[in-house]
Amino acid sequence: MFNHRPFTAAALALATALAGAALTALPAQAAHTGAGLRPAVQLPAVDLPEPADLPLRDPQPQPAADAVPTDQFIVGLKNRGGIASEAAVTAQAARSAAGKLGIAAQYVRGTATGAQVVKTSKALPGADANAFLAALRSSPDVAYAEPDTIVQAAAVAPNDPWYPLQWALWEDNVGIRAPGAWDYNRGEGAIVAVVDSGITYHSDLAANVLGGYDMLSEPAWARDGDGRDPNPQDQGDWSAEGECGAGSPASRSSWHGTHVAGTIAALANNNEGVSGAAPAAKVLPIRALGSCGGYVSDVADSIIWAAGGAVAGVPANPNRAHVINLSLGGVASCSITEQNAINFAHDAGATVVAAAGNGARPAADVTPANCQHTIAVAASGPDGARASYSNFGAAVDITAPGGDMDADYRYGILSTSNYGSTVRDAEAYEYVEGTSTAAPFVSAVAAMLMSEVGSTYTPDMVEARLKATARPLLGSGCPVGCGAGLLDAAKALALTSADLPANTVIPAAVTFSDKDGTADDTFTVPESQGVEYVRDGNVLPAGPHAGAGNVSIFARSLPGYTLMAGATAQWFHTYATTSAPVAGSLITVTPFRALDTRTSSIVAKDSTVSFQVAGRNGIPAKVSAVVFNLTVAEARSFGFVTAYASGTQRPDASNLNFDKGQIVANSVTVPVGADGKVTLFNRSAGATHLIADISGYYREGIPTAAGAFQPIAPKRFLDTRSTTAVAPDTARAFQVAGANGLPATVSAVVLNLTVAEAKSFGFVTAYPTGVNRPDASNINFAAGQIIPNSVTVPVGPDGKVMLYNRSNGATHLIADVSGYYLSGTPTAGGTFQPLPAPTRFLDTRSGYPVSPDQATSFQAAREHGVPEGAPAMVLNLTVAQATSNGFATAYPMAATRPDISSVNFDKGQIVANSVTTPIGQFGRVALFNRSAGSTHLIADVSGYFLPG
Repeated sequence: MFNHRPFTAAALALATALAGAALTALPAQAAHTGAGLRPAVQLPAVDLPEPADLPLRDPQPQPAADAVPTDQFIVGLKNRGGIASEAAVTAQAARSAAGKLGIAAQYVRGTATGAQVVKTSKALPGADANAFLAALRSSPDVAYAEPDTIVQAAAVAPNDPWYPLQWALWEDNVGIRAPGAWDYNRGEGAIVAVVDSGITYHSDLAANVLGGYDMLSEPAWARDGDGRDPNPQDQGDWSAEGECGAGSPASRSSWHGTHVAGTIAALANNNEGVSGAAPAAKVLPIRALGSCGGYVSDVADSIIWAAGGAVAGVPANPNRAHVINLSLGGVASCSITEQNAINFAHDAGATVVAAAGNGARPAADVTPANCQHTIAVAASGPDGARASYSNFGAAVDITAPGGDMDADYRYGILSTSNYGSTVRDAEAYEYVEGTSTAAPFVSAVAAMLMSEVGSTYTPDMVEARLKATARPLLGSGCPVGCGAGLLDAAKALALTSADLPANTVIPAAVTFSDKDGTADDTFTVPESQGVEYVRDGNVLPAGPHAGAGNVSIFARSLPGYTLMAGATAQWFHTYATTSAPVAGSLITVTPFRALDTRTSSIVAKDSTVSFQVAGRNGIPAKVSAVVFNLTVAEARSFGFVTAYASGTQRPDASNLNFDKGQIVANSVTVPVGADGKVTLFNRSAGATHLIADISGYYREGIPTAAGAFQPIAPKRFLDTRSTTAVAPDTARAFQVAGANGLPATVSAVVLNLTVAEAKSFGFVTAYPTGVNRPDASNINFAAGQIIPNSVTVPVGPDGKVMLYNRSNGATHLIADVSGYYLSGTPTAGGTFQPLPAPTRFLDTRSGYPVSPDQATSFQAAREHGVPEGAPAMVLNLTVAQATSNGFATAYPMAATRPDISSVNFDKGQIVANSVTTPIGQFGRVALFNRSAGSTHLIADVSGYFLPG
């Protein structure tokens, strides 16, 4: 059956002349004779510098001021008596003028010159702006009216050193004229899915790469030991002779997906390497091709997932693509499976771009370029005519530069790659030719169009715009058919109001608040221009409504408006039936900084500081305990900090140990005093600064419900320094339930675990007795280090907790318990359900590190038993292989990132911290790396809190 036929990347993309240029300089041209180049012939007209001579091009000319669209205008009023309000008169004149154009306008403000500023409902270019100004000037109250012109810093060529070699971007006759498009935007906010061989880490690309997915279902081709998984890393697609079928040749790894991704969105103006055609767009890598290609069924699932559709066994895609690039294919008709997937993407608003193929034959023979609702892309060479290898004919929609290295390798397309001939090696740059390198240019321009216009621009509009602005091919052109002509990015982005969709609207989302199964459960209908919302046949007014049971709402357009094709227009929600939060339930809050002594005075040695918890930032006046992240900074001596309820006796326990000058953090769960405060004691010979970031609190009262939390004054339950150290690779159990006043049965315990006098580096794992030791860590340590971490861990059936020392040396362990969760099956909202054992939800070491000042996320809900709607979870966050110092922040997906730290780290350090974090949109948790370097992050989850 055709739907099991593999695609191949090599058939469409790679006639390669350069196996990977060095990061510091490109080799001289002569070095490539015999490396796949044909004998030199007369060069085309494009004049390129030698690789060793890379002058920057002159700045691109700016458009004339009156050609720049603007949505603001300046109005001067006549000095006439009787004008009671300049604002009112200006507003009336603006509304009247706007009405003549069928748009809206409003008064904004006055200026220091006495003139007034008005804003129109959309930017008006050229003739539209002149018509609006003429209407304003016709008012008897208006002395003058002029555009409030948008000015920008003059655009210059990117400072990427090899940009002058990227003729396909900047050359005015045969390139795509990208600099002219960059005067409008560079793809900000747009997402391009690259369905390909996966991606490798490249410093010139990584900041623009989102978390994708590996859709390869054939483990032998995937080479990563399994089938589908969350890691889209390219494992190399080399093959031995005959490996991919009788007579198949041996081939080296192409790193095809990395080259395509860099062509679209390599970073610009970072003084490194090359620039992408849409350098501010994001790439969503989806791996569907392996060592021998990929199955149509995998590619189809990749397309649907990229467009936001559901794929069985695969988590939802949190980054729905605006454009999907398919630089792949095979000789066959378009299958039903492919067409159905492409139809889904098209209807969901994603533009699908496909390479036409390299067989010098009709593109109608090649799929998916021959499918409906794709933009099929042929390739041109540096002479502006069809490249000799490119497919052609009626199925081609448009042509873009694909390179032609017959005359010179520099007339290929230069982009990101890798040195490895089989497995990954150092990052590299590579010249390539093919329709697979042409398609990404079209995808990039489509992304810039979506960025410029917004999601009301449908795939059909994108295709029509690209075709309408294409220009004729040069030289011999393309008598056999190359679609509308050569891609022109500058012309495509020079939109006027006539080019924009009329009255096309996207419904604002209905939001649901599912708190506790009572009257507090609501849903909110938004105000959305041109849209009304309907439930059970009744139109709903904007605002909050009571929610219970199953709620289904759909949006429909009002007369004169059209809903955006593929936009979400229906919302469902089933309200939870869990009971309301009880005494001892956790209530998460948006993390906030409750204390930072760096803004006041340092905490002196052997002294305390208190900070207010209750009654601030939405926290009630009475709470039983608080969860916060405690950080020590600028310590002048070594020591430790103890946190305890204000007004109570200081316990003989520590929450955070530190060395002189160290920045170190730990999570703390501690009772709150009668005055609503927590006290911090600095046990040290020197002063230190203390920072406290609150993430949640426990409700007041005596807890009785299963899973509710009972805080206690911290008590020491284990200290091996009074007995014997824990030997290498051995475990030590200690009694929790029934000890030191705890009940005979508890479900989980919160403790501060400290490592001391370690003889070697290693880590400790805490887990309940009676289960297999999990593949997780709670605290990492170096020889001689004293380091603590907060741990939330289930308690075994015998009431004990096990601590395992994974190290080549013995170490002492200290455990100070600060609270416990009541036993039983939790049902109340905010009560805690421990996992059977700590479970690893994320480990970026199996893929890519998190880039500087970038975030990654992991699926929290619907994984490992965590239910949909769980509001928060407790996890141990570990930093490893950090290339610079910094901190990481955990926060709910899609929420504004809080100005706090969850774990601080130094370069090369392995450090962990416990985090209690809300779960965000799509059931995901985000982790942000605030650092000048990349780092790996590991998340081990110990339990979650019930919705309610």
